[in-house]
Amino acid sequence: AMRAIEFYTTPEGEVTIREQGMPERQLKESDTDFIQRFLEVLEEFYPDAYAALREIYSRYEGNRMYRDFLAVRRFVKCNFGLYDNEIDVDENWNFHFEFVGCPLRGECKYFNVICNPKFNSTLSESQLRVMKLCYRGKSDEEIADELFLSTHTVKNHRKNVFRKLSIHSMAEFMRYANDKKLFKNE
Repeated sequence: AMRAIEFYTTPEGEVTIREQGMPERQLKESDTDFIQRFLEVLEEFYPDAYAALREIYSRYEGNRMYRDFLAVRRFVKCNFGLYDNEIDVDENWNFHFEFVGCPLRGECKYFNVICNPKFNSTLSESQLRVMKLCYRGKSDEEIADELFLSTHTVKNHRKNVFRKLSIHSMAEFMRYANDKKLFKNE
């Protein structure tokens, strides 16, 4: 399980990471599991920021580990750099952004794209397919079989849909789907 995290940008421009209950350490290129998970969250919930970071660091395409490290480090510097003992990323990978004073604020091409990024609440086609079957009362195993997915992927899609819609249960989703007439033509 993930621990809550506080980030800090040092005066030298390095990013330190402190997981709750652990000593502070520098974020390194070798933190591949953490970096990949971080990028997955960015791609799902902050796709504009993710795309901008991919564009900025595309010249490192040949060295994926370094490219991904630079992208995460930049995102952290632009959104979580303050040393304030407030949790920046909680154990569910929810981001709690901070206002980071930036000398390029308002001038940077990526102002309000990488810093202060827009949350993506749009459901993907895959998420809608899974949720339609959930809505119809199918079990995770039935959904997985029907859509040729793993049950892990089914659970992940449901969890991401709940987060995007700020809901916490299937009952809330049913109300949402009915209110929005999500599956009215079915």
